[in-house]
Amino acid sequence: MKSKAKRKKMESAGEVIEYRCLVRATDAKKTISTSLSAKDYLRFQASYATVLKAHMNALKKRERKDKKKSAEGEKKPADQSK
Repeated sequence: MKSKAKRKKMESAGEVIEYRCLVRATDAKKTISTSLSAKDYLRFQASYATVLKAHMNALKKRERKDKKKSAEGEKKPADQSK
């Protein structure tokens, strides 16, 4: 006796299988998900990128330390210990 999965695979051998993509998103309280077909994926990705770019203007830029200053700061205490 064949397993259920094998029988189903044999039945659908002649049919074209359309694969789907599951997209999930969450914040601290709410979770959403959607299932996309392969042909809708590119359109969804473009729309999603537009939404992300629109809301990134509220982010603060990170303060970067100057590599030269931080390297000098690390060397000075090491020289004094000698």
